[in-house]
Amino acid sequence: MEYTEKENELIQALRNYRKAYPNGAKTLELYIMDLVYELMEDE
Repeated sequence: MEYTEKENELIQALRNYRKAYPNGAKTLELYIMDLVYELMEDE
């Protein structure tokens, strides 16, 4: 299965979320939610 660039970004952001906790988690969480909403709108 091949993923789009946005899907790959989302996967990487989710992987980095655990590393960012607690310092950068809030910013990364907002970025993840933006990516999810963008992907939902595209379909």
